[in-house]
Amino acid sequence: MITVPNCKGESFRRRRPAPAARRGALVALLALGLGGCSISMPLPSFFGDDDVTGSIKPKSAALASAYDSSDWSVAKPVLAASLRPAAPAEPAAWSNVETGHRGEFLAVAGTFARDGRSCRVFIARIVAGESKTLQGVGCPSDDGEVAVYDVSPWTGL
Repeated sequence: MITVPNCKGESFRRRRPAPAARRGALVALLALGLGGCSISMPLPSFFGDDDVTGSIKPKSAALASAYDSSDWSVAKPVLAASLRPAAPAEPAAWSNVETGHRGEFLAVAGTFARDGRSCRVFIARIVAGESKTLQGVGCPSDDGEVAVYDVSPWTGL
């Protein structure tokens, strides 16, 4: 208890708040103060509105860009089959009757691991008006997708 005199010189006793009440008030004050940290609001981009986001996809675009979309839908399963470890080292041909384009894939080496997948080096020949030969690394998955890496024009032996 604290003795505090008033303006007439009389004293009265004032009680201090109990420690539990002070702690409760402190917790409530902290909760109110920190509650503003949980408010979310959208912030604009620092780099403009043309930001592109999304999940990372396998790198098949380098090889797929050499094909028409309907050609790639015909060629991709043939590439996946030719890259399987048990596939023979013979050219695997594909042909798209809609566009008249055709080509073949040839796996030229044994399998090796890349990014936890079984991969093979291949050569792709595409005939779509003009003939184009490319080389790359392909990694087929069990669901029929193919991750393609390091595609470049074929330089020969």
